[in-house]
Amino acid sequence: MCIASSAFGAELVMKCDLGGDPSRKISVVRDSKIASTYVYYLQQGKMRTPFFGDRDRSRGSDVQVECAGKRRRALIVSGEFTANALQGFAMTNFPGAEVPERLDFAEKRRPTWLYLAPQEMYVVIATFGHGDTDSKYVVYRRGAGEDAVDSVDQLPSTDGFEVVNMKVPNRR
Repeated sequence: MCIASSAFGAELVMKCDLGGDPSRKISVVRDSKIASTYVYYLQQGKMRTPFFGDRDRSRGSDVQVECAGKRRRALIVSGEFTANALQGFAMTNFPGAEVPERLDFAEKRRPTWLYLAPQEMYVVIATFGHGDTDSKYVVYRRGAGEDAVDSVDQLPSTDGFEVVNMKVPNRR
């Protein structure tokens, strides 16, 4: 669902309120269509930044964007950009942080689950043992300003987390 918008002549793809301060509202916009690709940006207020630092690396296709979570909100994006894998990121607002936290990932499949807690965020991707690891899952973790990636055979504990099934479209 895209709506023409923005002073930049770009299309609005989605708005996501990460909660807290009104400045934590983030929009995803796109422009510069070539064939089935667009250049994608994050926009906060009047500030617009390419997803991956520059326009060339932020040109993508088959891009999916969701604003997920009930108690804590997160923006999660995945698509075909410049890597030989699906690239994406998740962003949320941790209480007390001055800027939203961002967790980048790149795998052969899209995220399966998103775990959200007050000071942690996990992106879980089911690999089914196929890919760069024999493990069933790859877990990207963000907490206390630090990132980690683990290959595991069991899903992380759900204690203290809201778990969002990314295989099911989320209602906004």
